[in-house]
Amino acid sequence: MRRIVILGGGMTGLALAYLRNQNPAPGDDILVLEEGPQAGGSIRTLHEEGLVLEAGPHTLRTTAAAERLISGLDLTNEVLVADPRAPRWIVRGGRARKVIPGPAGLLTTAIPFGARFRALGEPFVAPRPAGLADESVHDFFSRRFGAGLARYAAEPLVSGVRADDPKTLSTRSAFPELWEAEVRVGSVLRGLLQAPHPPGPRFRPRTVSFRNGLASLTERLVARSQRAGVRVELNAEILAIEGPFDGDDDGIWKVQIADGTIYPADTLVSTLDATAFASLLETRLPRSASRVSALAYSRLAVVLQAFRPGAPEGRPARIRRPGPARRGVPVPRCPLSLLALPRSSPRGSRPDDLVLRRRARPVAPDLTEGDLLKLAEAEVRRLHPAIGPRVHGRVLKWPAALPRLPVGHHATLDLLAQDLAEINAGHERPRLVVTGSWRDGVGLGERIARAEELAPIL
Repeated sequence: MRRIVILGGGMTGLALAYLRNQNPAPGDDILVLEEGPQAGGSIRTLHEEGLVLEAGPHTLRTTAAAERLISGLDLTNEVLVADPRAPRWIVRGGRARKVIPGPAGLLTTAIPFGARFRALGEPFVAPRPAGLADESVHDFFSRRFGAGLARYAAEPLVSGVRADDPKTLSTRSAFPELWEAEVRVGSVLRGLLQAPHPPGPRFRPRTVSFRNGLASLTERLVARSQRAGVRVELNAEILAIEGPFDGDDDGIWKVQIADGTIYPADTLVSTLDATAFASLLETRLPRSASRVSALAYSRLAVVLQAFRPGAPEGRPARIRRPGPARRGVPVPRCPLSLLALPRSSPRGSRPDDLVLRRRARPVAPDLTEGDLLKLAEAEVRRLHPAIGPRVHGRVLKWPAALPRLPVGHHATLDLLAQDLAEINAGHERPRLVVTGSWRDGVGLGERIARAEELAPIL
């Protein structure tokens, strides 16, 4: 019997347990330990007053692995697909401006003419200096596309997607596709346009949600996994990890949780945040523990609000049903910056019933829920002066939302790889596997793809 213990019941942990259990060796035992009262990690769908509200991630950008998982869980008929032609938006000069995804976005009026003209010259910029192993997103965009694009595109991108500062965030770790595009041909634009494609039909990702919210995916994962014999233990705060032990029939690892229970494991999989992981295993990670434990996380508050649609006097209110087809409206960083403005979907409502707005913003310690609701409502009314009264409001705070990957983060991961290679050396199956948003990407589709890669080797 092989005992596999997965630390963390978020998307990666649940997907990995489910996929590994699809073709287990006889007698395999798979256990997921989740410290919280519910599985799903950052996925948090609320059902309030007939509304479906996403208090964590609000959509899933699919990968091929994610599409296979959705199909395997029989959720295809529950999928809501965003309109791929729907534009993104950023705020400049006090109003939202349309941005076309991809290189064509350089032509948008959301970016001043001079900045656009400079950005279009990117293919003629000198290649990356020899020896430059990493640089901040701000410096990367400034060097390749000019200061204007760094301000009007990179800042909203980093704020909306990563909740981070472009002057400290690593391009190589946070946006590897941009970094690698320059490596291939010396130009980001030409590198993206000439990116190699694997043989066979080209995969086209979709942006999706589900009729009852993203939690439909994690709930189905838990139900199907438990029915097949996977154990999911909730409220299982991990106090200590002992091991690895060689030749111990009672387990290579011993994992103790807060109630005193000790679980043996032959393979330990960590999906924990960087700080928790390093504190539990620091003596086993002599090269990387100090650097991993120093990683910071952004503190965010998600502000969810519902409004009655407004219209000029004498004219009926007409809006399109809000749903995943609506894109975000990030703005350049400022003390009260708006990080995202996607819309959630009312369940069972008519198209003209409600307009929902969602904010994710850095949390100032002295801001109360009432303060955040007022600030977010003021931002909505500044962009949509004719909107009607607010009829629902809710705030959820995340003390450790997204990892802040500093310049040079790749060196930390290299040291971690060396530590893991030493722990796993000489063994047919790995004894310790480490994944998580700080190592393998923050997107839900990326997390599912990583789980699919790891499942066969455990």
